[in-house]
Amino acid sequence: MIRNYLKIALRNLVKNKVYSFVNIGGLALGLAVTLLIALYVVHEYSYDRFHEKADRIVKVELSTKEGESVFAVPKMSYRFGEALQRATPEVENFARIQTNNYATKPISSDAAHKFDESGFGFTDNRFFQVFSFKFIKGNAQTALTRPETIVLTERMAKKYFGDTDPIGKILTYDQKYLFEVVAVIADPPVNSTVQFNFLAQLDTQRAIDRASYLTFMDEKTTNATLESVGASGGFDTYLLLKNKTMAAAVARKIPTILSEFFNSKDIYVLYPLIDYHFAASLPKYQQTIDIFGIIAGLILALALINYVNLTTARATTRAREVAIRKVAGSDKKALVWQFYLESLLYVSLAFGLAFVLFNVLKPIFYETLQLQIDSSFTSSSYFLGAAVALFVISVLLSGGYPAWMLAGFSPAQILKSKASAKNSLLRQSLTVFQFTIAMVLIVGSILIKNQLDLFLSQNMGFERQRVIGIRLDEEAGAKQNCESLKNNLSQIAGVESVTGSSFPIYGNYMNGWRLSRLKDKRTVDVNSFPVDQEFIKTMRVEWAIPPLKSVDFSVPDKIIINEAAAKVLGINAKNYQQPLGLGDGNIKQLVGVVKDFPYQSLTQKIRPMAFSVSKASRFHEYLYVKLNKKADIEVKLSEIKGVYNQYKIEKPFDYYFLDEAYQKLYSQEINTGKLIFAFTGFAILIACLGLFGLATFTTESRTKEIGIRKVLGASVAGITGLLSKDFLKLVLVAIVIGSPVAYYLMDKWLADFAYRIDISAWVFVAAGALAIGVALLTVGFQAIKAALMNPVQSLKTE
Repeated sequence: MIRNYLKIALRNLVKNKVYSFVNIGGLALGLAVTLLIALYVVHEYSYDRFHEKADRIVKVELSTKEGESVFAVPKMSYRFGEALQRATPEVENFARIQTNNYATKPISSDAAHKFDESGFGFTDNRFFQVFSFKFIKGNAQTALTRPETIVLTERMAKKYFGDTDPIGKILTYDQKYLFEVVAVIADPPVNSTVQFNFLAQLDTQRAIDRASYLTFMDEKTTNATLESVGASGGFDTYLLLKNKTMAAAVARKIPTILSEFFNSKDIYVLYPLIDYHFAASLPKYQQTIDIFGIIAGLILALALINYVNLTTARATTRAREVAIRKVAGSDKKALVWQFYLESLLYVSLAFGLAFVLFNVLKPIFYETLQLQIDSSFTSSSYFLGAAVALFVISVLLSGGYPAWMLAGFSPAQILKSKASAKNSLLRQSLTVFQFTIAMVLIVGSILIKNQLDLFLSQNMGFERQRVIGIRLDEEAGAKQNCESLKNNLSQIAGVESVTGSSFPIYGNYMNGWRLSRLKDKRTVDVNSFPVDQEFIKTMRVEWAIPPLKSVDFSVPDKIIINEAAAKVLGINAKNYQQPLGLGDGNIKQLVGVVKDFPYQSLTQKIRPMAFSVSKASRFHEYLYVKLNKKADIEVKLSEIKGVYNQYKIEKPFDYYFLDEAYQKLYSQEINTGKLIFAFTGFAILIACLGLFGLATFTTESRTKEIGIRKVLGASVAGITGLLSKDFLKLVLVAIVIGSPVAYYLMDKWLADFAYRIDISAWVFVAAGALAIGVALLTVGFQAIKAALMNPVQSLKTE
């Protein structure tokens, strides 16, 4: 029987090529896009779940309030985990790791294998007792139990030792610290919060910290700092709980354990590891991922609606088949199975084509979103489970209603044609739903583009164009020669000016000061930028209250604040020349106020900030080179690199453009926008495929009517309008429904931005015109084709 059902299904598929193409093509496109989004969404939700004890691991962080500002402190002290385990029976174990994934250090195995690397971490054997990273060589029980030992990732082992066994070999860190390789582990997967390239035994890091502290602290203070307990260190600290439900109890005990270090405004938070990717590191990111998941469901719904629409539209052509089968003794259950089997065939073919499209589109998808997903993830249980679920859902939803509807026909219904009106109403409703989704996505695309244009086009009082940033490295010698390097770079033709800063502009950093007026103790928390005296002029920062001409910026202890800080402090043009305290008796002389400019993302309001102006170049870790408009950037980069290399700096010349750094602040919004544009295109295409199929069916079913109208004198334009108007009515209804929905959703999305565009009426007019235009093109093609048909041929059609 199943064999007979398959034969009938294949016969129908081949016989009705246009409908088969629309059904399978639309489903395949929708499934391919849904699979791509599912890959992304599932990958983000799979973070850290590969650890065997993941459900019992929590990360400790501190949330503290200073004035009106709330700061997150993600790193604890070296002794924090030890103290907590001793005093809290709910804590089974702990792990601490200090990793620098940003700055690089020279690492070598021999003269031929010497590179600047990031991702060098320090930890101990507890790390492997808590986490489940896979060991390729060595033993998880003994790794990092001895000082001056190191564990390499597989990628680094290959890079430094090739195909030879690295166990027992020596690796040199920062040109002076030697480590014996004791193990090799698999590279941490992308969906791991903890990332590293090397893991060294942490006693060495303790020695490095001690030497660093002793350069500006006495030994007693150094010892107290190294042995303190609390949120005053550089270690990401993870707790392994005996039971995953004990996190709240442990959090309540921390203030008691850390009583001498505890501030009443401090709140210790224990984040479950499997939630940490969203809960702490990217708190707003989860909303974006959820939106993508919703869009994936809508696109899949569009594709399935096409199938249901065409199947129900063609129900009358299969009514005779159903009637004959029922007369011959077939029951409803058998007919349901037959039509479900047809749906299974169509969905299976569409799924196979979808996987082909999925693999073709995947590299473009990765590049657009700047994604890094391990190639093995597509064969993981997470993604395969999602793919199987999509397949089952597609079969059930695409075949459910059509199967029961077709199997439920009775000869009486067929003769009276009572089912037609009911099915027509369903098709119209589904078509309206399709174009409502398309309308919402079109409006969303336009508004997202306009919001991004607002961000990226705003100069707002700070020079970004043709500015090259160069990071100086203290150990490599660049920082010591900063002043000389600045002078030599300034001599290059085409260089307007060179300036220095201690922090990267548009970098992800926090250097907080609390400024206070000495007279009334009014305070403000600011982000501080230590800069040189050329910075404001080079970056063309605009003055709100300029300093007096007599101010000598070469003399230290000068400070400049922005308007946001001045407003909080009550500073104006009459009282701005006053000292401001930084605590501990440190006084800065306020000499001017600059206009607010975006030094961070415009998704948030411009916060109070301060420039600490100093000529002491030893504090500057970044140089910014401003080129004039006529300078050839590539040529000047080569000349700048030549000057840089004159100082025999071992660290390779590394640079970035300030306008690109600014754009990266909005990478999430830009990537979201690109995907929404792409999804809108797919949604319109899928909706048009369905409309094309329905238009084809309508014109075929009205062939004789069209022939009679032509014989009676109807024009091509009249017939085209007659066939098109019913579909255009549906699109207009979709526009009326979709416009307020789009307004509500986009107004809610824009509410998260401190600086946002206004939602104008023209956006909805343009989106509606586009929806009507694509609908006319889709339906008009079939309508004109039918109107041009020879009426003699039309009237002969059976």
